[in-house]
Amino acid sequence: MRSARVRMLLGLVVAVSSAALPSLGQQVGGGNVPKQVHLVLDGNRVIASNVRLNRFDELKLDAQERIREQRVGEAVAIVVTNQRIIAYGVLSGWVAMDRAPNETIQSVSAEDYGGLIVTDRRMLNFNGETGVWAEQRRNVSR
Repeated sequence: MRSARVRMLLGLVVAVSSAALPSLGQQVGGGNVPKQVHLVLDGNRVIASNVRLNRFDELKLDAQERIREQRVGEAVAIVVTNQRIIAYGVLSGWVAMDRAPNETIQSVSAEDYGGLIVTDRRMLNFNGETGVWAEQRRNVSR
């Protein structure tokens, strides 16, 4: 009787654990966020189409500012210009950070709610839900 009860509890634990874990072949941490942000370039403006909040948010570029690179994820977008690194989060809007003089961008990525920029001097990540940047200096020999 006791072993039957133990087997039943063990089976219940396995069933609950299996339901909580992703199945084999299922992506973990990606592809679960529906597409909510699109970018439109319009002259010296970048317009974020925010599908989630049903609105358009405009970013005006300075007269000498030029877009060098851009990436759009499901709920975040990154725009790199010759002067700034600017992120757009579906829940936070536009948030800009100045580029350091002669800073070289090495990679830019945007996925789900996160953006990552790697330069020759630092790594930056952006949380599109909170609108917060995080920065980590790099110790790269020159």
